[in-house]
Amino acid sequence: MKIAFFTYPSAFQNVGGGEVVLLKLREYLSKKSVQIDLFDPWKSRVEDYDVIHVFGSVKDCLGLIRVANTKRVPVVSSPVLWSDPCMGFSFFVRHAIKFLFPAFPSERREILMRSSLLFPNSEMEKKHIHRYFAVPLEKMKVIYNGVDKSFADTNPSLFRSKYGTYPFVLSVGRIEPRKNQLNLIRAMKSLKNTRLVLIGDPVSDYQAYYQSCRQEGEGFTEFIPAIAHGDPLLKSAYTACSLFALQGWFETPGLVALEAGLAGANLAVTAGGSTKEYFGTKVEYLEPRNPGQMSQVILKNLNKPKDTALQKYIMENFTWDKIADHYIAAYQGAAKS
Repeated sequence: MKIAFFTYPSAFQNVGGGEVVLLKLREYLSKKSVQIDLFDPWKSRVEDYDVIHVFGSVKDCLGLIRVANTKRVPVVSSPVLWSDPCMGFSFFVRHAIKFLFPAFPSERREILMRSSLLFPNSEMEKKHIHRYFAVPLEKMKVIYNGVDKSFADTNPSLFRSKYGTYPFVLSVGRIEPRKNQLNLIRAMKSLKNTRLVLIGDPVSDYQAYYQSCRQEGEGFTEFIPAIAHGDPLLKSAYTACSLFALQGWFETPGLVALEAGLAGANLAVTAGGSTKEYFGTKVEYLEPRNPGQMSQVILKNLNKPKDTALQKYIMENFTWDKIADHYIAAYQGAAKS
Protein backbone atom coordinates (compact mmCIF):
# COMPACT_ATOMS: atom_id res chain seq x y z
CA MET A 1 0.00 0.00 0.00
CA LYS A 2 0.97 3.60 -0.61
CA ILE A 3 -0.40 5.99 2.02
CA ALA A 4 -0.18 9.79 2.20
CA PHE A 5 -0.25 11.56 5.57
CA PHE A 6 -1.75 15.06 5.49
CA THR A 7 -2.40 17.69 8.14
CA TYR A 8 -3.11 21.41 8.36
CA PRO A 9 -0.28 23.83 7.48
CA SER A 10 0.36 25.26 10.96
CA ALA A 11 0.42 21.91 12.78
CA PHE A 12 4.15 21.68 13.35
CA GLN A 13 4.58 25.28 14.44
CA ASN A 14 3.59 24.24 17.99
CA VAL A 15 4.42 20.56 18.20
CA GLY A 16 2.23 18.54 20.54
CA GLY A 17 0.84 15.05 20.92
CA GLY A 18 -0.99 15.03 17.58
CA GLU A 19 2.19 15.73 15.67
CA VAL A 20 4.09 13.07 17.63
CA VAL A 21 1.38 10.53 16.78
CA LEU A 22 1.73 11.32 13.07
CA LEU A 23 5.52 10.94 13.08
CA LYS A 24 5.67 7.82 15.25
CA LEU A 25 2.96 6.12 13.25
CA ARG A 26 4.87 6.90 10.06
CA GLU A 27 8.03 5.45 11.60
CA TYR A 28 6.44 2.19 12.70
CA LEU A 29 4.34 1.65 9.57
CA SER A 30 7.47 2.13 7.48
CA LYS A 31 9.15 -0.59 9.54
CA LYS A 32 6.31 -2.87 8.46
CA SER A 33 6.95 -2.14 4.75
CA VAL A 34 4.04 0.28 4.29
CA GLN A 35 5.05 3.26 2.16
CA ILE A 36 4.13 6.44 4.00
CA ASP A 37 4.64 9.83 2.33
CA LEU A 38 4.11 13.22 3.92
CA PHE A 39 1.77 14.82 1.39
CA ASP A 40 3.44 17.79 -0.30
CA PRO A 41 0.80 20.16 -1.74
CA TRP A 42 3.42 21.54 -4.14
CA LYS A 43 4.33 18.18 -5.67
CA SER A 44 2.12 15.30 -4.50
CA ARG A 45 -0.88 14.04 -6.47
CA VAL A 46 -3.87 12.56 -4.66
CA GLU A 47 -4.44 9.87 -7.29
CA ASP A 48 -0.97 8.39 -6.68
CA TYR A 49 -2.08 6.98 -3.32
CA ASP A 50 -4.24 4.11 -2.15
CA VAL A 51 -5.40 6.04 0.94
CA ILE A 52 -5.08 9.60 2.23
CA HIS A 53 -4.80 9.76 6.03
CA VAL A 54 -5.74 13.17 7.43
CA PHE A 55 -4.63 14.17 10.94
CA GLY A 56 -6.85 16.67 12.71
CA SER A 57 -10.27 18.05 11.86
CA VAL A 58 -9.22 21.61 11.08
CA LYS A 59 -10.97 23.31 8.18
CA ASP A 60 -7.65 23.79 6.34
CA CYS A 61 -7.76 20.05 5.55
CA LEU A 62 -11.12 20.18 3.82
CA GLY A 63 -9.98 21.25 0.35
CA LEU A 64 -7.75 18.22 -0.14
CA ILE A 65 -10.45 15.90 1.19
CA ARG A 66 -12.90 17.25 -1.38
CA VAL A 67 -10.37 16.66 -4.15
CA ALA A 68 -9.74 13.10 -2.94
CA ASN A 69 -13.48 12.40 -2.88
CA THR A 70 -13.81 13.67 -6.44
CA LYS A 71 -10.97 11.42 -7.58
CA ARG A 72 -12.42 8.49 -5.60
CA VAL A 73 -9.33 8.09 -3.41
CA PRO A 74 -10.34 6.84 0.07
CA VAL A 75 -9.82 9.28 2.94
CA VAL A 76 -9.41 8.20 6.55
CA SER A 77 -9.08 10.69 9.40
CA SER A 78 -7.72 10.89 12.93
CA PRO A 79 -9.98 13.74 14.12
CA VAL A 80 -8.31 14.36 17.53
CA LEU A 81 -11.61 15.89 18.53
CA TRP A 82 -12.66 16.80 22.04
CA SER A 83 -14.16 19.84 23.70
CA ASP A 84 -15.04 20.67 27.27
CA PRO A 85 -17.62 23.31 28.27
CA CYS A 86 -15.56 24.11 31.36
CA MET A 87 -12.83 25.64 29.20
CA GLY A 88 -14.59 29.00 28.97
CA PHE A 89 -17.64 30.81 27.67
CA SER A 90 -16.89 30.38 23.96
CA PHE A 91 -16.29 26.65 24.45
CA PHE A 92 -19.54 26.42 26.42
CA VAL A 93 -21.52 28.13 23.64
CA ARG A 94 -20.08 25.91 20.90
CA HIS A 95 -20.64 22.85 23.08
CA ALA A 96 -24.28 23.80 23.67
CA ILE A 97 -24.95 24.42 19.97
CA LYS A 98 -23.50 21.05 19.03
CA PHE A 99 -25.48 19.36 21.77
CA LEU A 100 -28.74 20.82 20.49
CA PHE A 101 -28.01 20.60 16.75
CA PRO A 102 -25.39 17.89 16.14
CA ALA A 103 -26.13 17.62 12.40
CA PHE A 104 -25.87 21.38 11.85
CA PRO A 105 -23.64 21.97 8.79
CA SER A 106 -20.04 22.97 9.52
CA GLU A 107 -16.67 22.50 7.86
CA ARG A 108 -15.58 20.20 10.67
CA ARG A 109 -18.64 17.99 10.25
CA GLU A 110 -18.05 17.92 6.49
CA ILE A 111 -14.52 16.64 7.12
CA LEU A 112 -15.90 13.88 9.35
CA MET A 113 -18.65 12.87 6.94
CA ARG A 114 -16.45 12.95 3.82
CA SER A 115 -13.96 10.57 5.44
CA SER A 116 -14.73 6.93 4.78
CA LEU A 117 -13.35 5.93 8.19
CA LEU A 118 -12.51 7.83 11.37
CA PHE A 119 -9.96 6.80 14.00
CA PRO A 120 -10.98 8.19 17.40
CA ASN A 121 -8.36 7.26 19.99
CA SER A 122 -10.87 6.15 22.63
CA GLU A 123 -14.41 4.87 22.97
CA MET A 124 -15.21 8.15 24.73
CA GLU A 125 -14.04 10.19 21.75
CA LYS A 126 -16.08 7.93 19.46
CA LYS A 127 -19.23 8.61 21.49
CA HIS A 128 -18.36 12.31 21.65
CA ILE A 129 -18.13 12.56 17.85
CA HIS A 130 -21.34 10.60 17.43
CA ARG A 131 -23.23 12.78 19.93
CA TYR A 132 -21.97 16.21 18.89
CA PHE A 133 -21.56 15.74 15.12
CA ALA A 134 -24.16 13.06 14.33
CA VAL A 135 -21.53 10.80 12.77
CA PRO A 136 -22.70 7.15 12.46
CA LEU A 137 -20.94 4.83 14.89
CA GLU A 138 -20.16 2.35 12.12
CA LYS A 139 -18.06 5.03 10.42
CA MET A 140 -15.54 4.94 13.30
CA LYS A 141 -12.88 2.50 14.44
CA VAL A 142 -11.20 3.13 17.79
CA ILE A 143 -7.41 2.81 17.67
CA TYR A 144 -5.58 3.78 20.83
CA ASN A 145 -2.54 6.00 20.95
CA GLY A 146 0.83 4.39 21.42
CA VAL A 147 4.21 4.89 23.02
CA ASP A 148 7.75 4.02 21.97
CA LYS A 149 9.31 1.07 23.82
CA SER A 150 12.51 3.05 24.26
CA PHE A 151 10.93 5.03 27.13
CA ALA A 152 11.23 1.90 29.27
CA ASP A 153 15.02 1.93 28.89
CA THR A 154 16.25 4.95 30.81
CA ASN A 155 17.64 6.11 34.15
CA PRO A 156 17.54 9.35 36.19
CA SER A 157 21.26 10.16 36.18
CA LEU A 158 21.35 12.33 33.04
CA PHE A 159 18.60 14.69 34.25
CA ARG A 160 19.91 14.80 37.82
CA SER A 161 23.44 15.62 36.69
CA LYS A 162 22.14 18.67 34.83
CA TYR A 163 19.37 19.95 37.13
CA GLY A 164 20.08 18.52 40.59
CA THR A 165 18.94 15.66 42.79
CA TYR A 166 16.09 17.41 44.59
CA PRO A 167 12.62 15.76 44.68
CA PHE A 168 10.23 17.25 42.14
CA VAL A 169 6.85 16.93 40.45
CA LEU A 170 7.16 16.93 36.65
CA SER A 171 4.75 18.14 33.98
CA VAL A 172 5.52 18.15 30.26
CA GLY A 173 3.63 20.04 27.58
CA ARG A 174 3.01 23.33 25.83
CA ILE A 175 2.24 26.11 28.30
CA GLU A 176 -1.30 27.28 27.54
CA PRO A 177 -4.66 27.51 29.35
CA ARG A 178 -5.90 24.11 28.13
CA LYS A 179 -2.91 22.41 29.72
CA ASN A 180 -3.81 24.10 33.03
CA GLN A 181 -0.30 24.65 34.39
CA LEU A 182 -1.52 27.62 36.45
CA ASN A 183 -3.79 25.48 38.62
CA LEU A 184 -0.99 22.94 39.05
CA ILE A 185 1.29 25.74 40.26
CA ARG A 186 -1.39 26.88 42.70
CA ALA A 187 -1.76 23.30 43.93
CA MET A 188 1.98 23.06 44.55
CA LYS A 189 2.25 26.31 46.53
CA SER A 190 1.30 24.68 49.82
CA LEU A 191 3.72 21.76 49.44
CA LYS A 192 7.01 22.41 51.23
CA ASN A 193 10.40 21.17 50.07
CA THR A 194 9.08 19.95 46.73
CA ARG A 195 9.78 21.69 43.47
CA LEU A 196 7.72 21.73 40.31
CA VAL A 197 9.44 21.26 36.94
CA LEU A 198 7.59 22.34 33.82
CA ILE A 199 9.12 21.23 30.53
CA GLY A 200 7.62 22.98 27.51
CA ASP A 201 7.47 26.20 25.55
CA PRO A 202 4.72 28.81 25.90
CA VAL A 203 2.26 28.96 23.01
CA SER A 204 2.74 32.28 21.21
CA ASP A 205 -0.90 33.32 21.65
CA TYR A 206 -0.76 32.88 25.42
CA GLN A 207 2.19 34.95 26.60
CA ALA A 208 0.08 36.58 29.35
CA TYR A 209 -0.85 33.13 30.67
CA TYR A 210 2.82 32.13 30.63
CA GLN A 211 3.78 35.23 32.61
CA SER A 212 1.08 34.45 35.18
CA CYS A 213 2.55 30.97 35.57
CA ARG A 214 6.03 32.38 36.09
CA GLN A 215 4.83 34.91 38.65
CA GLU A 216 2.80 32.44 40.73
CA GLY A 217 5.49 29.78 40.48
CA GLU A 218 8.35 32.01 41.56
CA GLY A 219 10.60 30.37 44.09
CA PHE A 220 9.58 26.73 43.58
CA THR A 221 8.91 26.21 39.86
CA GLU A 222 11.59 25.57 37.25
CA PHE A 223 10.71 26.32 33.63
CA ILE A 224 12.69 24.26 31.15
CA PRO A 225 12.27 24.84 27.40
CA ALA A 226 10.74 22.05 25.35
CA ILE A 227 12.96 19.00 24.97
CA ALA A 228 12.69 17.06 21.71
CA HIS A 229 10.56 13.94 21.78
CA GLY A 230 12.79 10.92 22.30
CA ASP A 231 15.70 12.98 23.66
CA PRO A 232 17.51 10.96 26.38
CA LEU A 233 17.22 13.99 28.69
CA LEU A 234 13.40 13.89 28.50
CA LYS A 235 13.36 10.16 29.15
CA SER A 236 15.65 10.67 32.11
CA ALA A 237 13.39 13.40 33.50
CA TYR A 238 10.45 10.99 33.53
CA THR A 239 12.47 8.50 35.57
CA ALA A 240 13.96 11.13 37.90
CA CYS A 241 10.69 12.76 39.00
CA SER A 242 8.97 11.92 42.27
CA LEU A 243 5.59 12.14 40.54
CA PHE A 244 4.43 12.94 37.01
CA ALA A 245 1.40 15.24 36.75
CA LEU A 246 -0.95 15.52 33.78
CA GLN A 247 -3.21 18.34 34.85
CA GLY A 248 -4.91 19.55 31.63
CA TRP A 249 -8.62 20.28 31.47
CA PHE A 250 -8.92 17.20 29.27
CA GLU A 251 -6.50 14.74 27.70
CA THR A 252 -6.96 12.00 25.13
CA PRO A 253 -5.11 10.53 27.01
CA GLY A 254 -1.88 12.55 26.94
CA LEU A 255 1.05 10.86 25.21
CA VAL A 256 3.43 12.22 27.85
CA ALA A 257 1.57 10.26 30.53
CA LEU A 258 2.03 7.03 28.56
CA GLU A 259 5.71 7.87 28.16
CA ALA A 260 6.20 8.70 31.83
CA GLY A 261 4.34 5.59 32.91
CA LEU A 262 6.48 3.40 30.66
CA ALA A 263 9.57 5.09 32.09
CA GLY A 264 8.47 3.94 35.55
CA ALA A 265 7.03 7.13 37.01
CA ASN A 266 4.00 7.24 39.29
CA LEU A 267 1.21 9.24 37.67
CA ALA A 268 -1.43 11.72 38.82
CA VAL A 269 -3.55 12.54 35.78
CA THR A 270 -6.55 14.67 34.98
CA ALA A 271 -9.99 13.13 35.25
CA GLY A 272 -11.00 15.09 32.12
CA GLY A 273 -11.09 13.36 28.75
CA SER A 274 -10.38 9.68 28.14
CA THR A 275 -7.64 9.10 30.71
CA LYS A 276 -9.66 6.62 32.76
CA GLU A 277 -10.24 4.51 29.65
CA TYR A 278 -6.48 4.14 29.26
CA PHE A 279 -5.25 3.99 32.85
CA GLY A 280 -8.17 2.62 34.86
CA THR A 281 -7.33 2.23 38.54
CA LYS A 282 -3.56 2.17 37.95
CA VAL A 283 -3.07 5.93 38.50
CA GLU A 284 -4.39 8.70 40.72
CA TYR A 285 -6.77 11.32 39.29
CA LEU A 286 -6.76 15.11 39.53
CA GLU A 287 -9.74 17.44 39.34
CA PRO A 288 -8.29 20.13 37.05
CA ARG A 289 -10.52 22.95 38.34
CA ASN A 290 -9.73 22.27 42.00
CA PRO A 291 -6.16 23.15 43.12
CA GLY A 292 -6.99 22.03 46.66
CA GLN A 293 -7.90 18.52 45.54
CA MET A 294 -4.88 18.44 43.22
CA SER A 295 -2.63 19.38 46.14
CA GLN A 296 -4.02 16.56 48.29
CA VAL A 297 -3.50 13.96 45.55
CA ILE A 298 0.03 15.14 44.87
CA LEU A 299 0.95 15.12 48.57
CA LYS A 300 -0.50 11.64 49.00
CA ASN A 301 1.55 10.22 46.13
CA LEU A 302 4.84 12.14 46.36
CA ASN A 303 6.65 9.44 48.29
CA LYS A 304 4.71 6.46 47.04
CA PRO A 305 7.05 3.55 46.16
CA LYS A 306 7.33 2.87 42.46
CA ASP A 307 6.30 -0.51 41.11
CA THR A 308 6.29 -2.07 37.66
CA ALA A 309 2.55 -2.78 37.30
CA LEU A 310 1.73 0.33 35.26
CA GLN A 311 4.90 -0.01 33.20
CA LYS A 312 4.06 -3.62 32.35
CA TYR A 313 0.46 -2.73 31.50
CA ILE A 314 1.52 0.01 29.06
CA MET A 315 4.12 -2.24 27.45
CA GLU A 316 1.54 -4.97 26.89
CA ASN A 317 -1.17 -2.73 25.45
CA PHE A 318 0.06 0.55 24.01
CA THR A 319 3.36 0.20 22.13
CA TRP A 320 3.48 1.66 18.61
CA ASP A 321 4.58 -1.67 17.16
CA LYS A 322 1.24 -3.19 18.15
CA ILE A 323 -0.84 -0.11 17.37
CA ALA A 324 0.58 0.06 13.81
CA ASP A 325 -0.93 -3.36 13.01
CA HIS A 326 -4.43 -2.00 13.68
CA TYR A 327 -3.85 0.84 11.22
CA ILE A 328 -2.60 -1.52 8.52
CA ALA A 329 -5.78 -3.59 8.76
CA ALA A 330 -7.90 -0.43 8.64
CA TYR A 331 -6.05 0.90 5.58
CA GLN A 332 -6.53 -2.38 3.77
CA GLY A 333 -10.26 -2.25 4.45
CA ALA A 334 -10.53 1.39 3.33
CA ALA A 335 -8.59 0.73 0.12
CA LYS A 336 -10.98 -2.05 -0.87
CA SER A 337 -14.15 -0.08 -0.10
